[in-house]
Amino acid sequence: MLLSEGMTETTSTNRAVAPIEDKAVSSYVANGILRQLSEQCRSEILARSEHVTLARSQILAERNVLLPFAYFLEGGAVSLFARAGADRAHVEVGTLGVGDFIGIPIVLGARISPHRCIVQVPGNALRINSDELAAVQEALPELRRALLAYVHSALIQSSQLLACNTKHSLRERLARWLLVTSDLLQVSHIPLTHDVLSRAIAVRRAGVTTEMGRMEEAGLIHRERGSISILDREGLASASCSCYRLLRVPAKACQTGQMIDAVTR
Repeated sequence: MLLSEGMTETTSTNRAVAPIEDKAVSSYVANGILRQLSEQCRSEILARSEHVTLARSQILAERNVLLPFAYFLEGGAVSLFARAGADRAHVEVGTLGVGDFIGIPIVLGARISPHRCIVQVPGNALRINSDELAAVQEALPELRRALLAYVHSALIQSSQLLACNTKHSLRERLARWLLVTSDLLQVSHIPLTHDVLSRAIAVRRAGVTTEMGRMEEAGLIHRERGSISILDREGLASASCSCYRLLRVPAKACQTGQMIDAVTR
């Protein structure tokens, strides 16, 4: 259901969580939010979730549309886009990977996505129905605390990305994006194209191609068709702005459920 600009919809979560059947549930998960939970709490979530595969360019949430599901990401990379201007152009305001969560509006009592969420690198996730999540977080304070800590960290990251996209050069932002995505995927070989990268940082493809060529000449990266490999991580970190270091603090907090007092440590 597509809603007009500015409209929201909320749903009461003051209902009991339905009992689950007595069945074996695997307790292993890669998602950092779920891993920090007690086994009992985690099992409640897993029993109400399903494993899904995320395909490249798949849209997990659309701006101003009701969220039927929430996702606990287990792999891959997903970009959050906000609309910028009347021309309906979209600018990336977040990059998510293993350990992250899609469904913040549900945690806060709403059901409308403020962002378009698109899979950039294929992966997998645990998907849970929005009604189920809304109910179970009310019944399980441990889960709600973990999700609110994640929301806090996500807000800090979003603010830092806004500052980065406003103030820093293309080279700095490219280096930062590659490093962050490499951290999320936990690999140095990133399967993506220049088109994907140009959309992610809202720069024309020609500019991305030129700057990537300079990085390759400097020995920082190696490009192949449909992929980019980081060869010199320290050199790429030097080419990046300080936002990469600052973003690592809330990113780490997302995995531990800790509230952040400062992002300059």
